[in-house]
Amino acid sequence: MKKGCLYSLGISLILLLGFIYMLLHAFDPEYDKVEIEQNIGGILICNSVYNSDVHDWQYDINYEYQSKDNKIYKIGNGTYHTREWNRNEQLKKYGNWYILKTGDWYGTDKVIIGNFTSKKWKDYEFTPENIEKEKLWKELNIKSLKTYLPSECFITKINNGFINVKYKFRIDETKTKLMEETNLIYEIDKESGKPYLKSISK
Repeated sequence: MKKGCLYSLGISLILLLGFIYMLLHAFDPEYDKVEIEQNIGGILICNSVYNSDVHDWQYDINYEYQSKDNKIYKIGNGTYHTREWNRNEQLKKYGNWYILKTGDWYGTDKVIIGNFTSKKWKDYEFTPENIEKEKLWKELNIKSLKTYLPSECFITKINNGFINVKYKFRIDETKTKLMEETNLIYEIDKESGKPYLKSISK
């Protein structure tokens, strides 16, 4: 075999092996650590893992808080599923409680609420299932197809103990673009730290 043919064969083999290597490692987890300065003081430490495959991708984040005196507190976890993580979370203070908004599963948000004295933090997920279990939602008898995708439950604002949530849902089984939006306002109970649905508007 001529040298030119051997050279071409070698190059082709190297390219093939490189391609196979890229395929094998294209969906490896990617690890990152982000530190976000907080308006309340201190630093929010975010240890993230990015995973993807041919159909899906997500960021899983573990949150810790480093106080101004360098104490570390574990807060909890969030997930940004098939959407970007903007690396901009801020802890909000309300009474004795601290509130962290983060992502949850597909098309939903959640808050993690707790304090640094008891070191107990609890997740409150804003999902179609949880929203439509609320007494006020049932009383208004709003028509929705909560099991039909797409639907979205995203937090738009947290201020002074109130959480604003926009819930967008399907109202027709066949027309996927026929959607309705509701604006929900939750109030955080000062004693328990639990959000309660106070009002719904369209």
